[in-house]
Amino acid sequence: MYIIKKMVKKDFLEEAEKEKKQLEESYKEARRQTEERKLKEKTESEKSQDDLEPIVNAPMMDKE
Repeated sequence: MYIIKKMVKKDFLEEAEKEKKQLEESYKEARRQTEERKLKEKTESEKSQDDLEPIVNAPMMDKE
């Protein structure tokens, strides 16, 4: 009986470690995708902003 309990405990620990690793990988991938989406949204937002309000060089800006 002791051997069976030890095996079950070992199997449980192995499964828990596998699940933990999978969760860590999933979390990293989710963070990567979130950052990628934020960069894409920022780029699209900046483009839209430039389309709405293009930056025009004023004559006073050229003087130094």
